[in-house]
Amino acid sequence: MKNRFLCPSCRADLKIKNSVIFSAHTAGGNKGLVLFSPELGNYSIVHVPGFSYAEGEHIDFFCPVCHANLGVPDKGNDLARVLMIDSKQVEYSIVFSEIAGKQCTLKMKEDTIVESYGEDAGEFANFWGAEPRYQ
Repeated sequence: MKNRFLCPSCRADLKIKNSVIFSAHTAGGNKGLVLFSPELGNYSIVHVPGFSYAEGEHIDFFCPVCHANLGVPDKGNDLARVLMIDSKQVEYSIVFSEIAGKQCTLKMKEDTIVESYGEDAGEFANFWGAEPRYQ
């Protein structure tokens, strides 16, 4: 994958080899590094051994470079956002769930959802005026 993933605050590259790296904090005060797949819709996660969380727990994600909170507070407390620049140099916002086990990723251009991934995507799509899609 040639996509780049950037912090929306400092625009630092967050992708190393085949992972997008974040600093993460749970509500219980547990902190660690978390690596996501750069493939949108792939929900495999790797984290440092001492970082644990429960299914359904809220996890705050931060830029590991500037430490900016990646949350999207104007759309609720359960979403985070990074930037993605694709191989054609088109920039998108990638919005994803901060709830452990929720599978939701939204690829957005401005405030329009271009693509959505994950079984829980419809739960969050309505924040942007999108109608739910039923399969």
